[in-house]
Amino acid sequence: MALCFGATLWAQDIPQPTDVNTNDFRARVEGAFEWEVAKNLSVEAGVQLRLKDDFATVDRTQTSVGVNYEVCKHFDIGADYVLINRYDKAQSAWEKPRHRANLNLEGSVKVGRVELSLRERLQTTFRTDSVNRYEKMNPEMILRSRLMAEYKIRHSRWSPYLMFELHNTLNAPKVVANYKRDEYGVDNYITRYRAGVGAKWRITRNHRLDFYYYFDYDRTFNIDYKANAGTLKGYVRENEMRHIFGISYKFKL
Repeated sequence: MALCFGATLWAQDIPQPTDVNTNDFRARVEGAFEWEVAKNLSVEAGVQLRLKDDFATVDRTQTSVGVNYEVCKHFDIGADYVLINRYDKAQSAWEKPRHRANLNLEGSVKVGRVELSLRERLQTTFRTDSVNRYEKMNPEMILRSRLMAEYKIRHSRWSPYLMFELHNTLNAPKVVANYKRDEYGVDNYITRYRAGVGAKWRITRNHRLDFYYYFDYDRTFNIDYKANAGTLKGYVRENEMRHIFGISYKFKL
């Protein structure tokens, strides 16, 4: 009874989040280079530009480098590093960069002319600005699970595909009434649902293009505490619908 009474008091201290809903059209343009340095081992480097606010504002640039190893015909393992530079429109300046490390495990199987693949990605992002760990994760850890079905058209250089991806938080801060009084805890929930359709075009043996459209439902919790008192000041759930159009070019040796 005491536990139930305590849980009731805690629930009364934590209000329901205020919902803010937005809808945005975005774009991505990317160029990448892939080189097979040894049998089943390849390195890749790329640069990506992202736009937001209905294609009107630069969102970020991302520079990446990584390695991938084909363990067997149906299983790959890889790791990569990404330097993220985000643009703050309100300040008309670039924010402090963020560093991201990914560990990727991918399995695939062919069913007729359809290739099914499942990729599990452990994503860790390190911020370089100072944050309250009760408000923001640093580092932020997310598990990304992507299922893809790619169709190999006979006697064609085009390969259309469908994909679906979930982002699950691993160490999101749990909301408390007062961070100076209450114990720190972590929470887990799905923060993003993504569905997409695209088509890969093998121009030549070395040159590839990828055209795609993603629909993102991004759910972010914005937690704000009073600096001196430590009490909960604001609790907002930002629900953003994102329509992402992209094109990616890859030069493959």
